[in-house]
Amino acid sequence: MADERKVQFIETAMKLFAEKGYYSTSIQDIVDAWGISKGAFYHHFSSKEDLMLAIIQHHFEKMMESFTVIPQDGGSEKERFIQQIAAHFANMHEHKEFLQMMMAEQIPKISSDIHLYLLKQRAYIFSWYCDRLIEVYGTEVERYVFDVATMLNGMIRQYMFCFFLRPSKLHAEEVARFLVRRLDAIIASFSHEEAPILNKEMVEPLIGMEEKERCVLQEKISARIAHMQKKILSLSLDKKIQHELHAALDTLEAELMNEESAPREYVVQGILLYIENRHLPLLADDLAALRKDIEQYRKTNNRWERSKWKKH
Repeated sequence: MADERKVQFIETAMKLFAEKGYYSTSIQDIVDAWGISKGAFYHHFSSKEDLMLAIIQHHFEKMMESFTVIPQDGGSEKERFIQQIAAHFANMHEHKEFLQMMMAEQIPKISSDIHLYLLKQRAYIFSWYCDRLIEVYGTEVERYVFDVATMLNGMIRQYMFCFFLRPSKLHAEEVARFLVRRLDAIIASFSHEEAPILNKEMVEPLIGMEEKERCVLQEKISARIAHMQKKILSLSLDKKIQHELHAALDTLEAELMNEESAPREYVVQGILLYIENRHLPLLADDLAALRKDIEQYRKTNNRWERSKWKKH
């Protein structure tokens, strides 16, 4: 399914779920709206639950992209943070039907995959708040960052609900500046004698979720690369080409597993393109699977994603 076509299918299905409800919408309703057969539906999605997961992933990724991008002319780090929060509120209108669907249905109960994905998104957002708060306020907030991130998350969620109910009555940037002024006051109120309520041990089930998934994906990617290297040695190729392909995969693995810095996108994509341009049919399926694993790793790897919100 081409990406544009898939997005059209996802948006159409999402509108059906928003209008009729997830449980009241049948697969027949969906394929009628898409203009395809049931057989074609199952070619692209294994079930209605799988389709719902695709809808949630699509919209969450779009929402987080608009949230985490820093305006180039944002001024100070705090001003950039204000603009990010404002963009999050302003983005409500574009995703109104999706949010309506999320609020109307007991989404996490649809499937364990959806429940896990939503938990991971919560962990991602919480980690993002923590990182940005330290970047904006410096070491002053570090001791209390989990408490402040929790308060900020609660404030944003409640104001988002108000935006959803009465979008014409609230101005995104005004609310963002109001919330950051509250953060200023909260952080200024801490004293050195006051102990934080939340510490790393207490939030470990949340922030540790990303790290565990990242480690699993690292192992999966390493195993995939080792399998491809073994297969390359079994192919009837010029020894020089075999060596170059083997070395390229070594470099790719080192780039992805580097604990000191985020993977460089141009390096990763350059190596994948180099292998693809060798036009080796027996590696095609392995390369496609590796690309898929790396994309999932990119979405999970907080160090990689941070390059989107940190100024350079």
